[in-house]
Amino acid sequence: MGRKSRTKQINKIQASVDKSAKGKKTRTWVLIILGIVLVAGAGIGATVYKNKHAKKSDAQVIDHAKEPENDKVAVIETDKGSIYVQLYRSAAPFTVSNFEKLVGENFYTGTTFHRVISDFMIQGGDPNTKDTDPSNDGSGGTGQYFPDEINPKSLGLTDEAITALKAQGYQYDETRQSVKNTIGAISMANSGPNTNSSQFFIITTKDQPQLDGKHTVFGHVLKGLDIAQKITQGDVIKKISLMGISDFNKQFNPLGITTSGGGGVTVEQIPVDQVNPATPNTAIPAPTIKIDTKKK
Repeated sequence: MGRKSRTKQINKIQASVDKSAKGKKTRTWVLIILGIVLVAGAGIGATVYKNKHAKKSDAQVIDHAKEPENDKVAVIETDKGSIYVQLYRSAAPFTVSNFEKLVGENFYTGTTFHRVISDFMIQGGDPNTKDTDPSNDGSGGTGQYFPDEINPKSLGLTDEAITALKAQGYQYDETRQSVKNTIGAISMANSGPNTNSSQFFIITTKDQPQLDGKHTVFGHVLKGLDIAQKITQGDVIKKISLMGISDFNKQFNPLGITTSGGGGVTVEQIPVDQVNPATPNTAIPAPTIKIDTKKK
């Protein structure tokens, strides 16, 4: 109840009191009623304030680094090897959910990397590549589009750049912590604002900052970037499956060691393009361990 409403109600009660009050007892009951109205009104006002405050807190920026345990790893199998991609659910929740759904339906099985540009990226995910007509490759999808999930400010775009992109039809969500289009990023391919469907691309050799604000990054290669760099146009995606991030770590970096050891233990630094969840754009090496049992 607002302040004006409470005031009107109090005035009505007071007017009634002036007309009918005939003794001290009546006035006492009126004061009690006034007290109840004021307390109830204050309680309602406090409830409204709490609800507004809750809405404001819900709009805080989501920090992907705090939720890496919720992420899964997509294993993209090809004849040249497998590419392991960590999916950033908190950075692009709908995009990741859509990708995981398609993976569960075996949507990508048998599709090809229909577009490969040297020193740039490999693109796949088009169901049209399953047929024998190459002329329609690159134009297919699920038949449904979904919006971009991008916060350009978290990517470092200037206000001028953001204004120019909005003029082209791009719409942004400033509650997210987006990831840049850097080497190893997996990003949604599209034909303009909010035209995401099933096609994706992986950046292979150089950062592509000109794509920031236009393409939703929803993951990053943990292992197999060298495989991605070997992909040529027409290579088939045999299957895409999902595994937990903890299972990936157990399989490829069980000790989690990132520095060279000593005292008879040799840590051979073999890069596997593993990404530090706390800084998604920074690659760190995941070593293999060799135990030297010979005395020196």
